[in-house]
Amino acid sequence: MQISTSISPLNSGYRARSTNWTSVRLLNVYRLGLAAIFFAQSFVSPSPLLNIVYLPLYSWTSFAFLLLAMIWVVAAWIERRGFRSQVTLQMYSDTIIIILLMHACGGISSGLGMLLIISVAISGLLTEQALAILFASLASLGLMTEHIYSVINIPGYTGTSTQVGILGASLVATAIVTHNLMTRVRSSEQLVQQRERDVALLSALNQEVIENLQAGVVVLSRNDNIRHINQAALDMLHLANIKSISLQKNCPKLLAALESWRNTPEIETPMLPSQTGIDNIQISFRELHSEGQPNTLIFLNDVSSIRDSMQQAKLASLGHLTASIAHEIRNPLGAISYAAELLNENEDFSEADLRMIEIINQHTARINNIIEDILKISRSNPTVKEQIDLADWLPGFIDKFCQSGLARPETFEFEIEIENPRLLFDTGHLTQILTNLCTNACVHGGSDKPIAIRVFATEAYPLCIEVADQGPGVDTTILDQIFEPFYTTSHQGSGLGLYICGQLCELNNAFITARINQHNGTSFILQMTSLAIEPVYQVNQ
Repeated sequence: MQISTSISPLNSGYRARSTNWTSVRLLNVYRLGLAAIFFAQSFVSPSPLLNIVYLPLYSWTSFAFLLLAMIWVVAAWIERRGFRSQVTLQMYSDTIIIILLMHACGGISSGLGMLLIISVAISGLLTEQALAILFASLASLGLMTEHIYSVINIPGYTGTSTQVGILGASLVATAIVTHNLMTRVRSSEQLVQQRERDVALLSALNQEVIENLQAGVVVLSRNDNIRHINQAALDMLHLANIKSISLQKNCPKLLAALESWRNTPEIETPMLPSQTGIDNIQISFRELHSEGQPNTLIFLNDVSSIRDSMQQAKLASLGHLTASIAHEIRNPLGAISYAAELLNENEDFSEADLRMIEIINQHTARINNIIEDILKISRSNPTVKEQIDLADWLPGFIDKFCQSGLARPETFEFEIEIENPRLLFDTGHLTQILTNLCTNACVHGGSDKPIAIRVFATEAYPLCIEVADQGPGVDTTILDQIFEPFYTTSHQGSGLGLYICGQLCELNNAFITARINQHNGTSFILQMTSLAIEPVYQVNQ
């Protein structure tokens, strides 16, 4: 399913038109067709449509009507004159020509005067009310003038003043009614346009608010297809670089939590990370109904910030305390260690006494390691990032690590699956992270078992570094806890090593995760969210 988030309603607002050239062009088409019919009748004798009394007057007037109609068509198409001027001239010419044609066909009794109603109605739709009433009044005066002239000069004229009066009143009424109707239509149109602008603005505001929420928002359609997902949700679910997103494929745990909520809809409390198996994310569900279509709204809240704040406060206070009393602790600690070494040189002690001295040495060393780890956290050294080519850097790191005696070079299995594996990272931080992970692999996985270091890429992350051992593995129930400070399963550790790795990763725009690998051992994966230099690489399937 493709996600589309391009929305800009504010930039596509309605732009009101001050003129209506389309209506004028349609009027010109009607006028041209009418003029062609009239002009054609001058060549037919007798005319089947009209009772032409004065053929010369009718012929020249219909020809002028056809010529003017073609001129108005061209003028309206190129818009070389103003809208109001063209409409005014067209109404004047229509009024004069229709009255002349009516006179050539026997006057008011010919019925051609009814065509003036169409012209006046159109003027009421296209112009102001005052101008439409003016056209109607002039047309009425023209009808009255033609009627008086016909009564005086045409013997046997059958037209009556009543017909002229009714037609004139109809013209004025048509102008008023059509203009009022058009005013209401335009008012309704403006109201609709305003509502469209309001809806577009509201949609843009909603989009902006949703995109800038710290909480993740996911909107699902009836078939659980993603209709919308904001950037916060993409980051929380680690889907920022994926173009095609499917819950079943990319977020199976979220889909399982959704099905669990649907099976127990009476539970309104948010689901915690322990219930969903999704790290550090609290999930809430809401059912929405829009136009009869059910939609599901999912809220994602990152609770790691609260936990991290508590841990940071705890570590800050502990760091300040340790930094202030480290000297006082180390002095007696050193004295105890020195005294234990002196006692160990005495050959008169029994085996049980020597065991006690060994225990003293082990625990003094452990206390000293804990103090060193806490001091590392309390010291905020600046991060100096530089470009690291892993193809050249990792072999050198493996050689230096093997010099410590914890592993042999042949123990390591080194593999790079992408081209140009470069990243922007603090070299000291990366050395400390990989040293800690490789040390854990040697201690917990066994010094005689292979340690795999693999550099690869995924659809979501452009570069990943995996350190995998083949030991007994970590219990899946505690995978989410091993990065917490002071959490350890070993009596020899301080519980701060992996926590320090996680903190160093955050300083370099990366994060670290753990999982069980195919050898039932533990894999620690360092994932980079972005690279300073975009390499061209192919993911090995």
